[in-house]
Amino acid sequence: MTTSTAALATPVPSANHKPVAVVDWVAFTVKLRNASHGGHLKRKYEDIGVSHAKPLDAGPGSAAHAFRIVLQHPDKHRVIQDLLADLERSHGLSEAPTLDALEVAVDFWPTGSDLGAGAELTKRLMMELTPPVLNNPRLVDDAPPAYLPTGADIDTCRTLYVGNDNEDLMWRVYWKRTDETFVGDDSKRHPKDLPEAEWRARAEVRLQGDALASLSLMTPMDLASFKFERLYSCGYFKFCHHATGSGVVASNPFALYAAQRLGVDQEAPACMLGKFGLKDSRGRKLELSRNLLTDVELSEACRSALRGLSRRF
Repeated sequence: MTTSTAALATPVPSANHKPVAVVDWVAFTVKLRNASHGGHLKRKYEDIGVSHAKPLDAGPGSAAHAFRIVLQHPDKHRVIQDLLADLERSHGLSEAPTLDALEVAVDFWPTGSDLGAGAELTKRLMMELTPPVLNNPRLVDDAPPAYLPTGADIDTCRTLYVGNDNEDLMWRVYWKRTDETFVGDDSKRHPKDLPEAEWRARAEVRLQGDALASLSLMTPMDLASFKFERLYSCGYFKFCHHATGSGVVASNPFALYAAQRLGVDQEAPACMLGKFGLKDSRGRKLELSRNLLTDVELSEACRSALRGLSRRF
């Protein structure tokens, strides 16, 4: 492990990083009165961030009435409103659009020229992410793509995932040095290198299905009044560090064996330790492993950033 647990538990110097929350992308389904083509819609609206317009009911000539629209980086809800208004004028909407998926990220932008500080913070975010849904936490190597054991070393060439593409919630934590945009009609993404001044530590969560419904986000218009700090209240942007001197498990040898099978050790990411520690010795559900302590500074920084997104959006 290149970064010690003690180092990861030290406070983030506020002068070195500025947390900013953004809507990374939003996906919704529209049903048009007058048929169109996905390529035409993408070209028409790509200047405002539409990266994909997938036809859902293509007929003769590939014309369709229903499309899944993916809009990248909308900085204000007005972008969504203007897009839907123009679709109403040009093609007509036969039904109210439905919200399919939403990805929200908190970026920690460096305020100085120390790239190493951003890398170290990325490792800390990976180590401390503690989502309420703990499914398949794993590290993924950037080159070549490969799944690594859960106990593998954390470094900035890897991405921490929790959850899967087909689930209602999925998290990623990584050092953002590239930007990806959808191209063509095959949904494939191609990375574009970012200048070093735009490299930042990022934690993001993608919501769909019941996760959106639980927040009463049914249509893209519901985002207009949404309080993004609710994502913090739901536990989606909370972080914990290992309690100093704590053992990972009790002295029970069977518990120790189970923990090792999960790749859990003193320097495992908090989400993996949390996955093991969801019940006590009597089988009672625990809200948080006794070996974890809330990282108040990092968690509060995310809540403040999400509150700022509510004001801007």
